[in-house]
Amino acid sequence: MEEKEFKLYVEVNAERPDFRVFVGYFFGDDLHNYDSDGNSYPVTSRLWTELYMSSREVDNLWFDIYQVKDRTLQVKSCNEENVYRVAYFLAKETNGKVTTENDEPISLEKMVEKMGNFNLEERLKIAEKSVWRKSSFENLYPNLNE
Repeated sequence: MEEKEFKLYVEVNAERPDFRVFVGYFFGDDLHNYDSDGNSYPVTSRLWTELYMSSREVDNLWFDIYQVKDRTLQVKSCNEENVYRVAYFLAKETNGKVTTENDEPISLEKMVEKMGNFNLEERLKIAEKSVWRKSSFENLYPNLNE
């Protein structure tokens, strides 16, 4: 049986955060055991257009982001809640606009309703405090400075 995939689209209007900021936001812990792949070169790039993250601890806790048009990134996963969680964060971080596959806009408020059991306020705080917010081309691993 083929696994169902859910998709949303985010038109980004600013640079992305360091991709590692997604770890704390999505998994709830900067030290979560995860796998990732993408095109963030150097690692601190804010212009990446591909990002895959998957938990090594929890089944079906993964997402995939990739570019489908100039400023449009597709967010997909096997779980609808994952897609809403990630698309919300990507849109919030990039002053972006979220749409469905039918190009229908979705408000951030409506997205929150689709996130399931997810403490958005807590996760946003984790992401805001992430050490990866301090990364730069000159300081690829600010976690080693603390």
